[in-house]
Amino acid sequence: MTTQRPRPERFTEAPDPGRFHQEPPVERRSTATAALAALALLLLVIGVPVALLLLTGAPPFPHGWPSREDLTAPIGVDAVLTVLRAVVWLAWLHFTCCVLAEFVSAVRGRGVPRAIPLGGGSQRLARVLVGALLLTGIAAGQAGAVTAGVGVPVTPKSSVSISAGTQADKPATEQRIDLDRFTPQESGKVTSKDPLAGKKVYVVKAPHGHRHDSLWDIADKHLGDGRRYKEIYELNKERVQPDGRHLHLARLIQPGWTLIMPEDATGVERQPVESAPTPVRTADPRPVDSPQPGVDAPDIEQTGGSGADGAGGSGHQTPTGGGEHQPAGDNGHQDSRWRLPNDLLGGGLVAAGILGLLLTERYRRRGRDPEPAAAVAEVALRVGSDPARSEALDRALRGLVGQCDAAEVPLPPLFAAAVDDYAIELLLAPARTDAPAPWQALDDGRRWRLERSDVAADATGPAPYPALVCLGRDQHERDVLVDLEAAGGALSVRGDSVVAREVATSVAVQLATNPWGDLLQVTTSGLPESVGEVLADRLRVVPDIDAVLPDFEQGESTAEVLSGRVTRSADAAPQYVVLGAPPDEDAGRRLAVLAARPRAGFGLMVAGEVPGARWQLQVDESGTLLIPALGLVLSASRLSEPTVELVTELLAAARATTRLPSESGSRVRVPATGSAGDDSNWVTAAVRVGVLGTVEVRSPNAIDAERWPLATEIVTFLALHPGGVHPSVLGASVWPRGVTSEVRDLAVERVRQWLGVDSQGGHQLRLDPNGRLYLGPEVAVDWDCFCDLVRRSRTARTIRDERELLRRGLHLVRGPFLSGRPRGGYSWIARVHLERVVPDLVVDTAHRLFELTLGDDDPAGAVSAARAGLRLASGSDLLWRDLLQAEHRYGGVAAAEAVVEALGERVVRHGLVLSPETEALIEELWPAGASRSRHVS
Repeated sequence: MTTQRPRPERFTEAPDPGRFHQEPPVERRSTATAALAALALLLLVIGVPVALLLLTGAPPFPHGWPSREDLTAPIGVDAVLTVLRAVVWLAWLHFTCCVLAEFVSAVRGRGVPRAIPLGGGSQRLARVLVGALLLTGIAAGQAGAVTAGVGVPVTPKSSVSISAGTQADKPATEQRIDLDRFTPQESGKVTSKDPLAGKKVYVVKAPHGHRHDSLWDIADKHLGDGRRYKEIYELNKERVQPDGRHLHLARLIQPGWTLIMPEDATGVERQPVESAPTPVRTADPRPVDSPQPGVDAPDIEQTGGSGADGAGGSGHQTPTGGGEHQPAGDNGHQDSRWRLPNDLLGGGLVAAGILGLLLTERYRRRGRDPEPAAAVAEVALRVGSDPARSEALDRALRGLVGQCDAAEVPLPPLFAAAVDDYAIELLLAPARTDAPAPWQALDDGRRWRLERSDVAADATGPAPYPALVCLGRDQHERDVLVDLEAAGGALSVRGDSVVAREVATSVAVQLATNPWGDLLQVTTSGLPESVGEVLADRLRVVPDIDAVLPDFEQGESTAEVLSGRVTRSADAAPQYVVLGAPPDEDAGRRLAVLAARPRAGFGLMVAGEVPGARWQLQVDESGTLLIPALGLVLSASRLSEPTVELVTELLAAARATTRLPSESGSRVRVPATGSAGDDSNWVTAAVRVGVLGTVEVRSPNAIDAERWPLATEIVTFLALHPGGVHPSVLGASVWPRGVTSEVRDLAVERVRQWLGVDSQGGHQLRLDPNGRLYLGPEVAVDWDCFCDLVRRSRTARTIRDERELLRRGLHLVRGPFLSGRPRGGYSWIARVHLERVVPDLVVDTAHRLFELTLGDDDPAGAVSAARAGLRLASGSDLLWRDLLQAEHRYGGVAAAEAVVEALGERVVRHGLVLSPETEALIEELWPAGASRSRHVS
């Protein structure tokens, strides 16, 4: 279901610099070709004028200005022949100029010559003939250039890059990472951490005016011949650039990219080879602790945990086994546990709808942990989704209703839309020029455009176009959507039957999960049966479409539904049918009749050939989708059957009803964390990592603003993996689409410099003897401090001490876990399950403090405890009950009524599911609100 683009294999070993070594190209001159080229040039350059002189005489030169009689005289055969002779002579002269220009350029090696006016085909023909004639000279020059660039063998710098293979089984001295960067060093040998070291490198410049850097221009300027751009391309293709992207099309380069140049390039600097000191091993000032009995060292898949009263290790815990999953196995092949579903990675709007539904379901109730394979699919969802575009389109369409109403104009006749990071465009038929502000009417009203900055932030009107579905992304990275209702007939997806079915599956799931659809019903047949589990109240799967056709025909309405939809009329709920295979002739005819009327609340898409379909889409096995009606070629949005199974497992896990241990009288386990420390450490630490609220990293050193988000994510990842992680795991987690060891190492080095050193002179970011990255003991993490206080509270000698420790722990809770993190980042959070573990422990802690304070007749303290827990776990049914009881004890019925009102708003806004216990408590404490409680639930 994704926009599919070629990308390098993910989580494999980074390419070695030695891959740029290549043999000099061998160009062989064809004697026959050269002879034919010479003969052709002789005939055209010399033979043509000789023939003209022999047959027609000298060229016709005018001897004066034509007289009036000459201009008005009849045109005879002689005049026509004279004109033809002049044309032939001029054509010969023009071609000869082209040959001379190409000859001079080829001999002097000055690249492409200036274009001869009106050259066109003549100059191309001259270039081919001259090139064939002079092939030996040209080939020799270029071969020499390539040989100079790659003739020196490139020695892989084994001390530079981190191997993506499993490192736990290798001695630390054999791992391909410079372990000594994190320890004090003395002078010594020459090494380099930079894969570009010793090479000539060109940095792509930012656009200046209308001029953009291109490989041709770079080759022409620095190699003397634009046609040598292919050499630059071959040296740099598929090499990951500083922004994480790579060169896979010669015409697509980005500012800031570094390009390795051939050795004969002029005007570019050679990357210096750093002089690195010889490493001197020094002992870590902090001893390495082994895991304590009963405490499992956390790893990438593990939430970590001790027993209910498990002791947390002080300092870094060095795992003794291979508990941490590596991105690649010993054989270098990618571990299947790290392979992300391709159809979710670039899902854009489709993935955004699924992810939004998943997060909503998780907010509504306490579910269970999904299966590991489904957790990998969630990583892909978080990476590939584009919720910003989805929300902008939803608000723009809902806001359009009010804007049209204010301008007293009807809603536009939309049939397609395009969304990118800058604007939203609606395609209309027929055209309308009366676009309400801030929309702009373009192309005589055939397009309405709204800048993303003008999208209303509080648009909450009805959804006027629920049938808009995304078919894929075009070459300009725009999501292209079509309106099934506006088609006035079926949309047929022809071509590869498997891919067409995946496109239809994507459309069905979109209709059920897109935020810009309110009241609708989707019926599918011939698609994966698990599609119906995505959202059962909107999406149903039937074995035979014939069985439900009478229902559609009985509910047929001839009235246009746009007016009913904007008034939220339940009778205007549209029906959409998505089929995985063409129906039989009778069913097809009946469906065509239902879909024939635009805006009648019915839409039809069929994977396969449908006679008479209004829109004929074509898709091939690679996922390239052609929309002839729009003249667009897209990378199709798709959902394969295995991916649907993973998505439904995620949703099933979120919808499962489980009870918190606190509700049955037991306690939530305290997971194993990093270095011991409480809130006093948090207050005084020089380097702090906050996750219990808005994610933040505080350090005494500065870092570039544009590098701060990535550096913060790296530090946060390490902070939540106190057992340490191999660099390959860090790369696979923070860069889920893939990254080279060079780019990863540079990022880690920047983070090391940013965090600085501790009071003992050791780096805050370190490597243990097993090659795992970890944070030093003086880095304070609020989650670690919280766990330490809760752990100590469970062994407190008095109730008063326990209350104080719990209160101090809850004081560290500032808001939802890891809130404020950038969208698309932190996708690794799906693997470690902390979004479930952290709220559980916070709720358990707040509930325990509530019980202690209420038992001591301190309702105000009980209110503070419940509200502190709700800061992070605002959907906790247990804490809402605690707050309701505490407020009733502290402020009476009025205070309880305010709590019920606030709870009701969350139920309406987020669909929070109230338990029977909460409903019964409301009826008990506030009998007058019993009916409202039942209505809210």
